[in-house]
This record gives sequence, C-alpha cells and structure tokens, in this order.
Amino acid sequence: MYQRRELDFPCFSYGRYAQDQAPRGKVIDYRVPIEIEGVRVLPGDIVFGDLDGVLVIPQGIEAEVLERAYEKATGEKTVGEAIRAGMSASEAFRIHGVM
Repeated sequence: MYQRRELDFPCFSYGRYAQDQAPRGKVIDYRVPIEIEGVRVLPGDIVFGDLDGVLVIPQGIEAEVLERAYEKATGEKTVGEAIRAGMSASEAFRIHGVM
C-alpha cells in the first residue's frame, strides 16, 4: 500500500462518491453499510478526512463526540493563551488538565 504523500496525490471526495470517476467507474449501490480495512461505515455516519487520515464517527454517538471535541479544542485554546501569557506548560496542564 502506498502512502499518500509518497504518491503526492491526496484524494478527497465531496458528496456520495468521487465526481470525476464517471468514465472509469460505475455506482452500483449507495446508502449501504461498507467495510474498509475492518472499519464498518454505516449510512448516516460522519466521515472526515484530511492529510493525516480518516475519522469515522458513528451516527449514534455523534453528539457526544462533537461535544467532547469542542471541549478539548476550547481547553487547548485556554492552555495556549495561558502559556503565551507566561505560564509554564506543566503548570497549565496541572491547572487545566489539557495539553
């Protein structure tokens, strides 16, 4: 398996399938469960991808995952502000519990 950076060809899609594959491929089904390398993805799951990889959030826990992600990002912002204001990283972690 090639690493995406070795090929210099990051691949992303918007919507239900890659829009430029029409001459080379054919949609045979949609809104069905799939499995990719042992990870099951169901219709309604959130799929997020960037250059670091792909994340699948099951529909049943999306609210909890998004809430926790927001809390983590907010905490990291608070810690960053504390460090920029002169607090040491270890003290910021001790006080805020986030790094």
